[in-house]
Amino acid sequence: MNKPLSKKALIIIAAIEVLVIVFCLVVSIWVMVTIDPNANQQKNLDLNGPFIGTLQNNSILFALTIVLPLFLIFVVDGVYLIMYATKRESMLSDQEKNDLLEEAKRQAREEALAEIRNQSKKSEEEK
Repeated sequence: MNKPLSKKALIIIAAIEVLVIVFCLVVSIWVMVTIDPNANQQKNLDLNGPFIGTLQNNSILFALTIVLPLFLIFVVDGVYLIMYATKRESMLSDQEKNDLLEEAKRQAREEALAEIRNQSKKSEEEK
């Protein structure tokens, strides 16, 4: 059940997402461009066809068919990204991590000592 998806499955899912996004974008632009604010509901249906006219007349249906799928795609992709980012393990071994940590500590000590020496030299020169 925790088996990761294959590359082929991810490509198919991405292609479906792109198709849904393009469809929703095109339909929403078409609905917004062809709407006649002075027309009644029947005129919208007659001028723009049953699908576009219905979306123009019913904002809840527009939200459910256009906005909701886009929102769901956004949320699912975000959750997948978070899961992928937190699941990915470091390529470094524990020993390499410890060595890097010790090296960082050593460099920090050297920089701190050098800064303290510079400050003490400046204070001696001022006196």
